Amino acid sequence: MAEKSEVARLRSLAQLDADAVGAYDAAISRIAEQLVRERLNDFRIDHARHVQDLNAVILQFGGEPLALRPDLKGTAMKGLTAMTSMMGTEAALVAMLGNEEYSNRAYELALRFDWSPAVRGLIEKHREDERRHVLWIRDAVRTRPWERERAPAAEGEEASA
Repeated sequence: MAEKSEVARLRSLAQLDADAVGAYDAAISRIAEQLVRERLNDFRIDHARHVQDLNAVILQFGGEPLALRPDLKGTAMKGLTAMTSMMGTEAALVAMLGNEEYSNRAYELALRFDWSPAVRGLIEKHREDERRHVLWIRDAVRTRPWERERAPAAEGEEASA
């Protein structure tokens, strides 16, 4: 059986991912662009899977698994993301970028602890997902791919007018 501190650390990571699911729900529901919504939904699925994966380890260690719902911090994160997302796609992505940067820091910190090889491997895998999320969001804020998605429709409308 693992130490209580190991279970607490794993539960903390799982809660962070559960909170991220709520923030993604808030952003996705307010973004019109299909390309961005689909990518954010993929990231949301990753976070939900992280909770499941971490819960499996928590159970193996004799701990109580975490429900897939935000805590107080997660509720605040979801609310802030929802409000920010009302200002448009770029604002929603900037809010999610902050959330993902926080997740990246938490996973980096978690890797400083002494874990069994299997648990370390799982945390590293999740950290790689987090890196992929933050890199895509950072690039999307910079390149604004949703504008390219809209451009052909706008040009077609002008041609038919």
